[in-house]
Amino acid sequence: MNDNKVKATSAGENLQEALVLRPEWEIKPKQVEKLETFTVTLNEKTNVIELVVNNEIHSTLTCKNQLYGKIKFHDALSYVMAKFDLWRLHEKN
Repeated sequence: MNDNKVKATSAGENLQEALVLRPEWEIKPKQVEKLETFTVTLNEKTNVIELVVNNEIHSTLTCKNQLYGKIKFHDALSYVMAKFDLWRLHEKN
């Protein structure tokens, strides 16, 4: 029985030596490297919906009339809000 106790303590000492953390393993907080923005706009005069990502036009959609443009604009907004809910962004902030 005494042999088992000696083996257990020597294994415990080796385990403590193995758990030494090095400074480069330290968890560092992430920093925001790049801020990306997007906007969805509806021009009621030209009936054009634009998606602008980082100040560059990503895509445009020409609508037949003002009512159709408003419907498509609100569809796009509800799609974006559904993605935010899916990603649970409201819970994180």
